[in-house]
Amino acid sequence: MYTSTPSASNPLTIQPAPIALPPPAAGLTLGHVAIGRGNQNYTCDLSNSTAVPVAAGAVATLFNVSCLAADMPELLSRLCPIALDLPIPSSSDAASPIYQGMSGHHYFKDASTPYFDLDTGAHRYGTGAFKKGDSTPAPATAMAGPYNSGNGPVAWLRLDAKTTTEGQVFKEVYRLNTAGGQPPKTCEGMPAAFEVPYAAEYWLFQ
Repeated sequence: MYTSTPSASNPLTIQPAPIALPPPAAGLTLGHVAIGRGNQNYTCDLSNSTAVPVAAGAVATLFNVSCLAADMPELLSRLCPIALDLPIPSSSDAASPIYQGMSGHHYFKDASTPYFDLDTGAHRYGTGAFKKGDSTPAPATAMAGPYNSGNGPVAWLRLDAKTTTEGQVFKEVYRLNTAGGQPPKTCEGMPAAFEVPYAAEYWLFQ
């Protein structure tokens, strides 16, 4: 069960979720840890007065925190709320020191395929296309949105590799310690498409 107890092969130290996620598959090792900062995307059917927001993927910039995860896990667990209160870095900030630690990008290839591209810039960590495996609600104490004003944190996830091709470096991904990202409960007053800011830890196993 995926709780807050670390081990030599499974070094996570995180808030426990209400229902723990399964552990990584036997034989996998932790390859990379990143903080993702971006937006969860949603759509609304404006022709339906009872419509609710529908998830339409996410886009995030990933920043390498692998060393921090190993050396200062308690500090790492505080970063997502901090990241959510800061502006989303843009490509025009490429000269900023923060971009020296950029791992890559997270986005969706299609409606059901989250993709991680960590072969960007000066680093070649690997890539991977995934599908949803397991999900569990975020802790009730997690940050609801920027400055803790929002509709709540998105769920914690375990993602499975969608392909077993040789080029797929990462086999499983955990989205943990989420902050923000949930839409309003209904589409009332919302546009046909909108974004909700979020931050999360991504633990990539290979």
